[in-house]
Amino acid sequence: MSKIRRKCGGQVTAELMLILPVFMLMVFFVLEYGNIAYHSIIANHASYEFARIGSLVGVKKPSGRPDRTVITQKINQAKQKVFGSKAGSIGVSVKVETTGTDPMYKRHRHEDVVVTVTYPVRLMFPGTSYVLASEPRREGVRRIKATARMPVEKAYLSSDSQ
Repeated sequence: MSKIRRKCGGQVTAELMLILPVFMLMVFFVLEYGNIAYHSIIANHASYEFARIGSLVGVKKPSGRPDRTVITQKINQAKQKVFGSKAGSIGVSVKVETTGTDPMYKRHRHEDVVVTVTYPVRLMFPGTSYVLASEPRREGVRRIKATARMPVEKAYLSSDSQ
C-alpha cells in the first residue's frame, strides 16, 4: 500500500500547479470587476452632482442665457473639494444645449447642462489589465465616462408675455 501512495504524491502538486493560476486569475477578475463597479458608481454620482451644480448656478438674470464659464468654475471648485489631490486626473467637460423655447414666453429658452466626467481607475490585480484596461494597456488604467444632463433652472420675466 505504501508503494501506491508514493507514486501518486506528485500528481496532486502537478494538478495544483495547473489549476491554481487559472483559479487565481478568475478571483482577480471578480475582485477587479467589483473595484470597477465601485468607481463607476462614484463617477456617475459625481457627474450627476456636477450637473446639478451647473444647473443651479448657470443663470444670473431671469430668462437669461447660462454662462458656461461660471458653470465650469463652480464645477471645478466642487471637483477640488470632493476629490482633493486626485482632482487633477479627473476630467470634466461641460456643454450647454438648447432643447427648445417656451411657447408662451418666446425669449425663454429651455437649456440643459451636460456634464461628462472621465474618471481613471487604477487596476489593482495582476493579469487583469491585459483585458480590462483602456488604451494604452501598459498603464493599467481603465477610464470610465459618466454623463449627466440637467435642465438649467431659470426664473421667468413677467415682461416676456406677448
